Amino acid sequence: MTILRALLLINRESRQGEANAQAARDALEALDVEVTLGQFEQPEDVPAEIEHHAPAVDVIVLGGGDGTLNLAAASVMRAGKAMGVLPLGTANDFARTLLIPTELEAACRNVVEGVTHSVDLGQCNDVYFVNVASIGLAVRACEYRSDAAKRWLGSLGYASNVFSAYRDTEPFYATVRFGDETHQLRSIQLAVGNGRYFGGGLAVANDAALDDGRLDLYSLKPQSLARLVGMLPALVRGPDKSVQGVQLFEGTTFEITTDRPMPVNTDGEILTETPASFRVLPGALQVKVPQAYVDRYGRNRDVA
Repeated sequence: MTILRALLLINRESRQGEANAQAARDALEALDVEVTLGQFEQPEDVPAEIEHHAPAVDVIVLGGGDGTLNLAAASVMRAGKAMGVLPLGTANDFARTLLIPTELEAACRNVVEGVTHSVDLGQCNDVYFVNVASIGLAVRACEYRSDAAKRWLGSLGYASNVFSAYRDTEPFYATVRFGDETHQLRSIQLAVGNGRYFGGGLAVANDAALDDGRLDLYSLKPQSLARLVGMLPALVRGPDKSVQGVQLFEGTTFEITTDRPMPVNTDGEILTETPASFRVLPGALQVKVPQAYVDRYGRNRDVA
């Protein structure tokens, strides 16, 4: 029997990360996986660790949240190896989209028993993202979110600062170009989604998927806080064109300029700013997913 060789990288800064590292290793070894435990001091060191160990392993297993996956995605893509995901972070929107179990032992079992499925990767300027890139309200909420809130409140750490972020977010003007279309927008938030979920369960669009070969863009028009709160159910299930106060577009590339340089939040990490060029890399990333995801949602059938 062929032994599966895995590089295990745990974000020890995530909630219970230190305790989960040994538990994940034990669970994988109980499934006859040969585990190499990656050593790194800062999350920013993850790409170098992947590049060092990738030639000697079959799968790269990442424990943490969407920020950890964001830091690792480009290196995993370049290595041409499958990514296994252990959802040990705050929001885990990427894992939620792919139906990856949240329970640690079940997630480890998915690394071994799941199928290898190709999903898309988004790119904003020279930064990659697995879920979404945002300008405006979500950036402000991310800036206000403290490490303590992330650790102790989980996904509520995102919601806890929404009111302050709304108060301090000024409307902005943006020009969006894609294909032969140009749109002038006045917005409090632009979100360009590769996946479906972001921010602990909000959805970019009601039909967004990680393997549809496209990006989904929505713009949230300036409006009262009461109206914004009333829109939350639509933002959770994913807006469609019937939702008032939201403008929706889809494409494989977007060029966005704003009336002033603005930071861009990619998977919870503020790493670039406008003007911003977006593109989708179809099928660029291989991920271990449950067969149930492929059966129910998989748009492409490049599985093993």
